[in-house]
Amino acid sequence: MSERRKRLVISHKHQFNHPCEVIFKLACPIREDDWLPGWRELRKLVYSETGFAELGCVFTTKNMPHLMGPATWVNNIYKPFTEIQYSSVNDKIVYQIQWDLKPLSNVCVVVITRTWTALTAEAEEFLGRLETSMDEKPPDLFVLIDHYLTTGKMMGC
Repeated sequence: MSERRKRLVISHKHQFNHPCEVIFKLACPIREDDWLPGWRELRKLVYSETGFAELGCVFTTKNMPHLMGPATWVNNIYKPFTEIQYSSVNDKIVYQIQWDLKPLSNVCVVVITRTWTALTAEAEEFLGRLETSMDEKPPDLFVLIDHYLTTGKMMGC
């Protein structure tokens, strides 16, 4: 039997008072520059036909604490306005973030699922610490997106 490393999966749900089309477009490595503080300095677009999120879009990020270092990302699920997923990998961790969007009346219900898979013993220890430090509070992404959609500005600007 092959070795099985530690995996951590965390999901959070949020209801936005905006259409799913608007929310979906923000789940893009380029559009995140508009609402995610510090993102522009962290990411570098490697490949995109359109210059925005699309199936097969590739980008890299500098050191990110929740990934234990720099990573290479690929958009591996792209279903406009309903589902988008990015996977990243480096020498310690494989990370996936998936957005599932569902229109409900005049709002959009979004579930963001984040999955970390350790590639090393060091990463397994890191995920153990991360798991115990996580609480049920939704990710700051929801707060940042709400602020941007309400004000048209990035939080802190």
